[in-house]
Amino acid sequence: MMRATLNGPNMRPTRLFLAFLALLGTACATTSAEVPASTPRSAAVAERRAFLWEVTRPGTPDKRLYLTGSVHLGRPGQFVFPPSMEAALARSQALVVELDPDKASPQQTQQLMLRLGTFTPPDGLSTHLSAETKALLPEALQQVGIPMLAAERMRPWLLSLTLSLMEMQKAGYSETGGIDRMLLTKARGTQRIVELESLEAQMNMLAGLPEPVQDLMLREQLQQASQTAVSMAAVATAWEGGNPDALAHLLFERVDDPTFRPFYEALFFTRNRQMTDKLAAMFEQPETHFAVVGAGHLVGEEGILALLAQKGFQVRQLPREP
Repeated sequence: MMRATLNGPNMRPTRLFLAFLALLGTACATTSAEVPASTPRSAAVAERRAFLWEVTRPGTPDKRLYLTGSVHLGRPGQFVFPPSMEAALARSQALVVELDPDKASPQQTQQLMLRLGTFTPPDGLSTHLSAETKALLPEALQQVGIPMLAAERMRPWLLSLTLSLMEMQKAGYSETGGIDRMLLTKARGTQRIVELESLEAQMNMLAGLPEPVQDLMLREQLQQASQTAVSMAAVATAWEGGNPDALAHLLFERVDDPTFRPFYEALFFTRNRQMTDKLAAMFEQPETHFAVVGAGHLVGEEGILALLAQKGFQVRQLPREP
């Protein structure tokens, strides 16, 4: 798929690429493809729950925000919304997403990709990589059919994304099977669509990562490419089981490692704080909002659920049945 769309100066974005920008962590930050054997007791209870939360503010219990996490790529028919999620969506007047890919102009997106994701000759990828990462490249590129000349144009973060997407498409995953795309399809024409971020902001975030972090992202992808589909399956299992603890374990196992901390801070924690503030402000609006963000943004000690609780909101995970 990317062979045709990411080839030298004629690179053109796809909806698949736009969707995956919102949560790079599934493919690049995962270090274990298995749900922990010693599942916490709270997670066992969560197996009967949906990956869905009701957020209320003390003093105004009738004012609600519904919040779910997305796995941005899925296989056809993989995700089935539980009845409680269908009911919450029906009670809402606005769907909140990180990014609505249908609003992006292909021309503007292409310009952004060229400006933020590529080098201007004679500069190129090779001069910005560690020796370890550079040694892994030839075999990996040959396996997926990307010419070295095309890869040389890409900055490490863009090549990492490209390789991740190709691995997942090979395993049968697509943006149309992702949870946020499914919710957008349901809500389009009947609910107001609200964006929390912009494509330019997301691309600037990735392009602004320090070079050692971009090199690390690419090296992780090259080393763990064969595990991408397995990791995605584990994330999907955590979502389907309503198990935020398992998902946090999968994504944030190395959060205390100083080498990985800048990666987590840029892709998750800084954005979590910004999105939390925007979600909290929605309680001042008359509409009921149903929000979907990348599932990794919700979980963990620095996730949106924890941040909302710290602000004094009441956060309750909902059962699968309404």
